[in-house]
Amino acid sequence: MAKKPVPPIEPDDWDDDEAGFLQPLEPPPPVRDPTDLRPHTRQLTDLLRARFPDRWVGVEIGTLPLRCEDDLLSDFIDLGDGLGVRLDYDPEEPERVLWISAGNRDHGGEPLDFPRDSEACRGRMLSTGEIAELLDFLDREAAY
Repeated sequence: MAKKPVPPIEPDDWDDDEAGFLQPLEPPPPVRDPTDLRPHTRQLTDLLRARFPDRWVGVEIGTLPLRCEDDLLSDFIDLGDGLGVRLDYDPEEPERVLWISAGNRDHGGEPLDFPRDSEACRGRMLSTGEIAELLDFLDREAAY
């Protein structure tokens, strides 16, 4: 006996409670030795692999937006246990970083953010001072 087809649920059919249970897309599996990274991801990958060799997991390279609400291309440098650095790129200009954020995506807490979305600093690499601040933050977070 053939199964009766189930009609798709359209967004207009959802109530607010049902919409809250939509799951975000799963991130891609980490790439342990990526050869073709955007410049900002490459800069931080090289630093973090050297600084945290025992925690190194890889880079989740975002080729498509992972979350519908932000519509950004996001790379995540994974240091294990949810700790890492997320780099958000403009989908219209995929080489231009708009935001860099470090923290723990599994346990929450206050992230360390480096906005790059103003015209004054849009697309710029992290400065030496920002890199030192980032590494200090990740050292503290890794100690927990």
